[in-house]
Amino acid sequence: MNTLEIILNERDFNYKIFKKINDGETSEIFLGEFNGRKSIFKLTKRNNFNLIINEYLKSGVIENISKKNVTPNILFYEKKIGLLIYEYIEIESKNKILKNIQSIGEQLKKFHQIKFNKRTKTYKDQFNLYINKLNSESKNNYLKEAIELFNDLKMHENENENVFSHNDLNANNILMSKNNIFFIDFEYSSINNKYFDISKIIDSLNLNNSEISKFLFGYGIEGNTKEVNKKIKRWSLMNTYTELIWAKYINKFNKNFLNEAYLKLLASKIKQQKL
Repeated sequence: MNTLEIILNERDFNYKIFKKINDGETSEIFLGEFNGRKSIFKLTKRNNFNLIINEYLKSGVIENISKKNVTPNILFYEKKIGLLIYEYIEIESKNKILKNIQSIGEQLKKFHQIKFNKRTKTYKDQFNLYINKLNSESKNNYLKEAIELFNDLKMHENENENVFSHNDLNANNILMSKNNIFFIDFEYSSINNKYFDISKIIDSLNLNNSEISKFLFGYGIEGNTKEVNKKIKRWSLMNTYTELIWAKYINKFNKNFLNEAYLKLLASKIKQQKL
């Protein structure tokens, strides 16, 4: 009997666990049934990497996420043990998602309107955590460049652009079912600039100019102007720097947890983005 089953049995829940479908650095994810409904069970791991995570489970944020209908139907959660159970949905293909790109912008806007507590951790807190752990590599160009870009973005930041940000909206975390768009996996969410998520979606889904315009229109940004393009480009680069720094941070705790090929791919992507 695994930890999840022990927890569920202690609460006398009506459940079935079919299989584990993911085992990441922050959580284990299982497919099963909860009260007769096909469900996803997400159990937070012990934070052995000392990450700043799960801000969405604090200060009522998860209730607001549920009310906004931007994530699959949440069936149960308990902050103390880090257990989240939500309804399983049959997902559509990427091509169908791209045909609803304006809806993704609309859903992201709704998500960014979620109210957060002033004590909620920020992207700056997360970034500084990674940097401080990697201070022995301070002479590395990627680290110096990332810090310079981060400081420049913060210096010219409009505070009105700060939102409760998902921070990891890769293609796997954007789902569509019956023409409804949902986001999942909020572990790394924090207060951040809205263009962090905007640029991540554009990059992750490899949107063309027409799709970008529809996506931005859905979000409420009219006109793909030079200023908007510049913000998207710079935050897209910041996204990749952050992913590389995060990966190196993780490997500091657990050598080769993330393979070298992945790190090289990120470094190569940064070179391309800087052109």
